[in-house]
Amino acid sequence: MLNPIRLVKKIYQSNNAEPDRFSQLTLEQHEAELGIQLPALLYHYLLELGNAKAINESHHQFIHFPFERLGEYILIGKTCDDDGVWGIHQNDLKEHNPLVQMSRNFDALKQAEVHWFDTLPLAEFLLAQAINNGVNGGLAHHVQIYDFAGDTIPPDLGEKLANLAPAIQEISDLNRPHEKYFATDDFGAVMVLNLDDGKPTAFLMGSQNPDLFDAWLHKLAL
Repeated sequence: MLNPIRLVKKIYQSNNAEPDRFSQLTLEQHEAELGIQLPALLYHYLLELGNAKAINESHHQFIHFPFERLGEYILIGKTCDDDGVWGIHQNDLKEHNPLVQMSRNFDALKQAEVHWFDTLPLAEFLLAQAINNGVNGGLAHHVQIYDFAGDTIPPDLGEKLANLAPAIQEISDLNRPHEKYFATDDFGAVMVLNLDDGKPTAFLMGSQNPDLFDAWLHKLAL
């Protein structure tokens, strides 16, 4: 299993600053209020990075603390447009890397009508969302290129990224049918490629390092 805390710190060049953390006392009081015990991975993420706004809230609020209950789920985050929430089923909290699920109709009048669908296990979810937030503004240097007409992004960009391995590493554990994740230079820069029927519709990249960011933009001819 990947270590999202270590990798997120690399991406954001985190220096373990005290403001990024929640205290152990805060977390234990919150667990008592909800009557739960958080998964160890989530607990330690909150201890290290739970209060880092650039990471957790610059686009999606994928860590929205304090957490709330919704039926049998503990809500841990919400989307940037407030049309979706992420949660973990209470029965899965005992697992080290529980599945994170999403609901788009969380505000249904009846709890029985709320529909949840699977996203990623917690470790992969934390890393994927930290990357998404980074390329959408959380990192100091970032770019978003969209292509809905097929004339902005090279159609073979996915192949080009794959052919640049090992300089570019595909993070296959995070990939979804319409979304691929990449990292370079030991997670010094990260990239997201959105696809529709195999054709790129968006390319996003971010880095804390301006020279690295500019170098990859040039190398990819974007």
